[in-house]
Amino acid sequence: MAYKRLQNTLAESRLMLPFAVAVTIVAVYLCGAITDRLWMQTLCLGISAYLMVELSNTHQLIRIFGMMVPTMYLLLVCIAPTLFPDLGSEIMLLCSIAIYAMLFRCYQMRRSQGLVFYGFFCLGISSLIFVQVLYYVPVLWAMLYYHLRTMSGKTFCASVLGLIAPYWFAVCYYMYAYDFTTFLSHFEGLYSFYPLFDYSHLGEHEILSVGWLLLLSLIGIIHYVRQGYHDKIRTRMYYGMLMVIDILTFIFLALQPQHYSLLMPIIIVNTSPLIAHYLSLTGTWLTNITFHLIILITLLIIFYNTWMPSSTFLSATVTSACSYLPL
Repeated sequence: MAYKRLQNTLAESRLMLPFAVAVTIVAVYLCGAITDRLWMQTLCLGISAYLMVELSNTHQLIRIFGMMVPTMYLLLVCIAPTLFPDLGSEIMLLCSIAIYAMLFRCYQMRRSQGLVFYGFFCLGISSLIFVQVLYYVPVLWAMLYYHLRTMSGKTFCASVLGLIAPYWFAVCYYMYAYDFTTFLSHFEGLYSFYPLFDYSHLGEHEILSVGWLLLLSLIGIIHYVRQGYHDKIRTRMYYGMLMVIDILTFIFLALQPQHYSLLMPIIIVNTSPLIAHYLSLTGTWLTNITFHLIILITLLIIFYNTWMPSSTFLSATVTSACSYLPL
């Protein structure tokens, strides 16, 4: 019988996901979910967490029982608390997971037009928020051909129809509002590449979050390149897609850091399964230490990055309470 280290016991534990949920609830509360009435953001986060659980279980991203994929997803979401109040960022999280949930089911499927349509429909919705998401379309077409083995003439047409379907509704709205200027100006971002390397938009909290995600992504990618052959071919194709999108998004963020709030959700969704695979399927003394360091440092970053919003919340609460005191 193989010796199980504490790392393996925790990775296979049913308690890791409730622990991550508890951390997320506290972080979301401190970010103003109740005081600022961020109900839509909270709903999007909850649905995205459920979809991540379904994505991991349905497609067996980890070949052992465990909840490390949704666990790491929630913890990584919490390290960037500035994303939560932004509804656009939460929709990007939700759409990014929904795209994979649809496209992963298309693997070697002869009649996958419906799933491809819905996958690209989600991509079209996200492009209404962040038009530069359309840069990923050729990459996804290549992945449909190479990774998912499902590209055909009908599939291509379904992807195009799904991509433009959200714009049909947008056009109807702007026709009703007689506001075509706003609709056309939405596409200006596709050919506006400046400023480049302008990191003035990022504060110390944002830089810390990006740096930690970059390190976790590198650990996950290097691990999977070395050990991914243990997985089924289908699973290797899925992780190949995650790695390609993750690398391209980091390059995009390095070039245009002003899009931090809309690129970070894509990075979080792609990095979570990669680092969860490393944490779940390794078992040496070194990885056992690394497991605990990753969890501990992630929690410390969450505490540090939520300290400013939480301290603001606490000071406002204290000030409000003091106003009722008879002085």
